[in-house]
Amino acid sequence: MKFYNIIFIIAGVCLFSNCTPKVADTVIETKEEMVEEVVTESWRSISPSAGPARQVKMGEYNVFDMDNGLKVIVVENHKLPRVSYQLSFNNLALVEGEQAGYVSFAGDMLSRGTKTRTKADIDKETDQIGATLSTGSSFVFGSSLTKHQDKLLDVMSDVLLNPSFKQEEFEKVKKQTLSGIQQSTDDPNTIATNVAGIVNYGADHPYGEVVTQETVNAIKIAQCKKYYNTYFKPNNAYLTIVGDITQAEAKATAEKYFGKWKKGAVPELEYEMPQRPSEPKVAFSNKEGAVQSVIRITYPIEMKPGSEEALHSSVMNSVLGGGVFLGRLMQNLREDKAYTYGARSSLGPDRLVGSFNAFASVRNEVTDSSIVEFIYEMDRMVNEPISNNDLLLAKNSLAGSFARSLESPQTLARYAQNIVRFDLPENHYETYLERLDKVTISDVQNIARKYVTSSNANIVVVGNKDDVAEKLLRFDGDGEIDYYDAFGKKIEISTEALPSDITPK
Repeated sequence: MKFYNIIFIIAGVCLFSNCTPKVADTVIETKEEMVEEVVTESWRSISPSAGPARQVKMGEYNVFDMDNGLKVIVVENHKLPRVSYQLSFNNLALVEGEQAGYVSFAGDMLSRGTKTRTKADIDKETDQIGATLSTGSSFVFGSSLTKHQDKLLDVMSDVLLNPSFKQEEFEKVKKQTLSGIQQSTDDPNTIATNVAGIVNYGADHPYGEVVTQETVNAIKIAQCKKYYNTYFKPNNAYLTIVGDITQAEAKATAEKYFGKWKKGAVPELEYEMPQRPSEPKVAFSNKEGAVQSVIRITYPIEMKPGSEEALHSSVMNSVLGGGVFLGRLMQNLREDKAYTYGARSSLGPDRLVGSFNAFASVRNEVTDSSIVEFIYEMDRMVNEPISNNDLLLAKNSLAGSFARSLESPQTLARYAQNIVRFDLPENHYETYLERLDKVTISDVQNIARKYVTSSNANIVVVGNKDDVAEKLLRFDGDGEIDYYDAFGKKIEISTEALPSDITPK
């Protein structure tokens, strides 16, 4: 019952029953009490202000160097009787040329046989102890129960130090790779990745090379061995040990299984920094019969991991279209326009070269309209300061993700390796929340002005040419669309009409 109704009822009672002043006083007291209650209840609709950001207390880790140059990072975690070992190699990506794909081959071949073990032997020995063992062009990883770590490391060190590179296994890898390439030619997202790599970095850059059937068929096993012999050196690697192990045990184990690994000279690689296009360029790849278009607005950026710019850009990108569902791209293209199931963006630092990407898969008939909305949101990030609410939402999302990540000892190990690898301050991650809290609206707009540009972007579209391509002419700076095949090779599309006497037959 509302307050004034109560007053009228009580007043009516007084009129018909000769209320004494005492009753009237009660009415006044009741009114005062109710007003006080309304005031008291109002706080429930006001969100409490945030307290100061706390300094994160990360778990302890230890770092030591072995005589052969191998840098070892140890993260103790005794909650479970498990331990993992990961060797990560520090060299930059390299240009593979006519044999593009051989670096991946070399990493895959490591676990396919040693001088004393076949692939079947390796698989059997790891399965018997419930262990995990995997290899790649830049890592070797193994994990097992603590009580089985010696058996695991016996196999893991053999795989690392004595790979056999047998021809029959090489042929199996080649066959599997060719099959994967054949399947990928029908995947519009893979095609978009290939084309984006070419237009962003160029075919002569490691990030621009595309592995094709021709390059795979050209790969020689000798090239795989050469890569292994050149870059798999202890002075080019980090060994990260995580789990139920002490510092002393880790030192003894590392020395036992990796101490005889011989160091050697490793080439230093340098590349020119790729540049953004001078004007917007549309790169189109035709996928006959497609009912959707894959859109990727992309270009290279120069941003180093661990920098304050990287932190500011993560906040900015969260507002634009990062992991937050309320990102502007998602709200615009999905919730408001219903053009797509999801529209997102990324802006990532990298030791070699980073990149900006804004992407979505949309219906054919709204491909051009979607690009308009992408450009609108990108330009709005540059020209308009974000709201305080947007800033808080982005910060809260990033802080929550960071806090959850600390639950994993593997994450702590990765953070420790980043500190060593990128020469970051020792308290880089411990002060993350404090630094995040200090990011301002001005910081976000400044980073957008530096790294978000619709006027110097590659607009990559994979879709049905007949339904889509002509509508995209207005987005290209010179009014001419560049066409690419599924592997990013530029092709010429004739626009001339056929002679009238040419029939379908």
